[in-house]
Amino acid sequence: MHRPRPAAGLPLAAIVVVGVLSGWGTGAAVADPGSGGTLYVDHDIRCSDSGTGTQSLPFCTVQAAADVAEPGDTVRILGDPLSPYTAPVTVTRSGTSDEPITFSGAPLPLTRLAAVLAAPASAPALTLKGVHDVRVESLTFSDEHHGDVVAVTGSGQVTLDRLTVTNSAPTVPVTGTAIGVDGASSDVTVSRNSVYPNTAYGVRVAPGAARVTVTTNVILTQQQGGIAVSGATDTDVTGNTVFAPCATAISLDGASSGVVENNVAAFVGNTSQQTGACPAPTAPLYAVSADSASRVTADYNAVTHQQSSTAPARTEYAWAGTSYPSSGTFRDGTGQGAHDLDGITAGLAAPSEHSPLIDSADATAPGALDTDQEGLARVDDLLVANTGNGTGHPDRGALERQDTLTVAADDDPAPTKGLAPLGVSLKTDATSAWGAALAYSVDFGDGSDPATGTPGTPVAHTYTAPGRYTTRITVTEPDGTTAERSYAGVTAGTAAPPAAALSVAPETSGGQVDAGSARFTVPMPADPWEVAYRTLDYGDGTHDNLGSATLATHQYPGPGTYTATLTQTDLLGRTTTAGTVFHSADAFVAVTPQHDSKRTIAAHGVLNLSAATLRADAGGVDAAQLQLVTSDAKASGTLTLYAHGTTRPGTAATAFEPGRTTSAVTTVKVTPTGSVDLYNGSSGAVTVDVATVGLQSHAQYADTYHPATPVRLLDTRTGTGATRSPVGGGHSVTLSVGGTHGVPTTARALVLNVTATTTKASGNLTVATHGTGDSAVTGPCWTTGQTVTTQVVIPVRDGKVVLRNASKASANLVADLAGWYGGTTAGGAEFRPVTPVRVLDTRTGTGTGKVARIAAHGTVKIKVIGAHGVPATGVSAVDLNLTVPAPSGSGYLVAHPDGVSRPGVYSLSFTKGHTAAGRALVKVGADGEVDLYNAGTVPVDVYADLAGDDLVFPAG
Repeated sequence: MHRPRPAAGLPLAAIVVVGVLSGWGTGAAVADPGSGGTLYVDHDIRCSDSGTGTQSLPFCTVQAAADVAEPGDTVRILGDPLSPYTAPVTVTRSGTSDEPITFSGAPLPLTRLAAVLAAPASAPALTLKGVHDVRVESLTFSDEHHGDVVAVTGSGQVTLDRLTVTNSAPTVPVTGTAIGVDGASSDVTVSRNSVYPNTAYGVRVAPGAARVTVTTNVILTQQQGGIAVSGATDTDVTGNTVFAPCATAISLDGASSGVVENNVAAFVGNTSQQTGACPAPTAPLYAVSADSASRVTADYNAVTHQQSSTAPARTEYAWAGTSYPSSGTFRDGTGQGAHDLDGITAGLAAPSEHSPLIDSADATAPGALDTDQEGLARVDDLLVANTGNGTGHPDRGALERQDTLTVAADDDPAPTKGLAPLGVSLKTDATSAWGAALAYSVDFGDGSDPATGTPGTPVAHTYTAPGRYTTRITVTEPDGTTAERSYAGVTAGTAAPPAAALSVAPETSGGQVDAGSARFTVPMPADPWEVAYRTLDYGDGTHDNLGSATLATHQYPGPGTYTATLTQTDLLGRTTTAGTVFHSADAFVAVTPQHDSKRTIAAHGVLNLSAATLRADAGGVDAAQLQLVTSDAKASGTLTLYAHGTTRPGTAATAFEPGRTTSAVTTVKVTPTGSVDLYNGSSGAVTVDVATVGLQSHAQYADTYHPATPVRLLDTRTGTGATRSPVGGGHSVTLSVGGTHGVPTTARALVLNVTATTTKASGNLTVATHGTGDSAVTGPCWTTGQTVTTQVVIPVRDGKVVLRNASKASANLVADLAGWYGGTTAGGAEFRPVTPVRVLDTRTGTGTGKVARIAAHGTVKIKVIGAHGVPATGVSAVDLNLTVPAPSGSGYLVAHPDGVSRPGVYSLSFTKGHTAAGRALVKVGADGEVDLYNAGTVPVDVYADLAGDDLVFPAG
């Protein structure tokens, strides 16, 4: 039987050329004996020469396997051509006639390349020394030193089959032999090997050897001789192809005996191939010495030349010392070569169609094989008369002309898709170049029996179950030659298209969130084979083609609500979709506060703060939390912060007046470049010191915010959290927060409302991270007797902060918890900045619907959700700036979530006649409302400006 062949109309001659020039056989693989009796060698993976050579723990060297091989064992050699085995191998262990020892490089796993044994300078790559019943097959040898490569010494019953010896052609004279058999060896077969132009001799048999068969080899361009036999008896040189631009192709001397039949000596005469090591040849192609002529029979040999030959003709034969220029003169002069041919043009391939080499060899010649050098069967070319001897009709030389079977590229099933059950029909118009009668069978790929037919006659089939099927058509000649073609693409679809599914979650790691990075889960449907392609539109103008991926990540350009849509198209063109919403938001990046140098802003002037100044030039920053400290005001007024390049809003970040220092924290939305503007709404100049206390980013792993129902942590008036005693000027109080009131010890920053009261002299308070001197913010600033409250954001390391009274006299200190950042994403919130907007103004009725101050001990409810860009659900806290303009009495405000008992805390303190302003990052009630309670004794106006909202993680 012939092996299957490619069938898209490619002539087999072309395939054979590829095989010859590559040096790799393409015929039937040697049978794998399995794991029993197999020793593995592979130095490219974990290996050990002290082991037993299993597939999971192979030997590292070929020698280690050769030293323990027993009769019947196969040594399987694996590797990589880029990493050859460089140590010489000597085989000294023998098999038996029934159980030879085999060294093999085939068959190979599909993921592996062929192993290479490199010949060192000092010895052959492989020596068979004093052994019998040994077979070496399907191995490649490299020989950069141009010395001996494979040597058989003192051995018998040895087969060297389908070996490749290769390296670059030498440019200087060399002496080595690719495959050598010494005079103490007998019963050696050298078959189907490829020898490239790297040595002096291709195959060399030394005096004394007996019963050596050299058959079906391809040998190229050796310096001294292709096949050289000297003093060997019963040596058969049969069916070889030797390309010989330099020296004699086949020679026998030294009283050798044997047969020379069916060989092709190719005169490759391009002058471009002539070098100092390979001059223009004068040696005959076939040579038999006088002492061997009576012992040698020569017939059915041929001489060919290339069409492009530019060298002069050379002597074809030398027999018993006489030269013969042609096959005719040789036959007339010696009686030998009765069927020899010459004057044939042939290239480095199997014979071209109608060549005299086809079907003209002696099938009964000693050593003739049933397959050619590539493992292809010797076949009868129906277009050429059989002029050879015997049955089988072999071609001369090592390469056999094969029939070309053509299966048209459009011999496909029809229709190729539809709903199951799906009926299809297929026929082929396959042809044989030799005109052979063909039959074909079709495997429809669903487990049913193949259908058979003859070219031109269709066969029908019904796919009863949904699926994706590969049909395979096999065309067969009467002699068993086959060709195949496959069509991978018949779709019998399900009644409904496969359903699409899509879900999304933000990227998290180590308790932090990359709040603008979405991780989409895109499971394949129940029938994944039916999906042609899938596209995920992220809702921001970008999309990805997913293929079979079940996960996709995407970084959104900024905060916002995005609708992602998966569009899934099946093989029948039907489309299904799935959608999900992702709320891109910001996470909090804690910053060690660093105050900028003081800047004076003229009356109604604008100070631009760059991204570098704000430290907002990091990736994905959308907002900055800033502390503003004002001093040296020439007139009363407010500061307004807003993103550079946007319209200035009518909001206030802080208030100031002459003779007083104020501090306040506020949040401001930034531009993509990070820059903001600070507007002085006063009629006089004011000096401002700015510090960044935190950043909000959608493109960094950072922390979520955990709003708390306000609770008092420290009150030196009552002894809460510290000794019941005012804090002296220049003294400090350390407050432990982590591990109390729900704040985890792993929190990274705290949000506190800090108050100084019963102050005995002017001064201010600083709040610092415990254990470090470089992380502190300015707390409230006061004049003698004033009560003042400021919200601060401060990084923590061990859950502790230090409050220091920077006044010269004592003051009582109060600290209330508003919330914290970090520790975990669970229960936290992500921030979304908004363009500053006023949500409450009792002077105009904004937010309440009526113009009325908040009465003494009265409460106003602010609806903060569902308007001004704040979502109607999922909001856990809002970022407000509160202002009490020119109150007629003193007191304080309490901001807290609606629906809970009013806590006893300070959110903003105010003093009679002095405008007070400050931030309130406050938790929202379950109904979406925030309560403002006036703890003073007089009614007050209040306005509240919204800077952003916090959405429960994950933002929804």
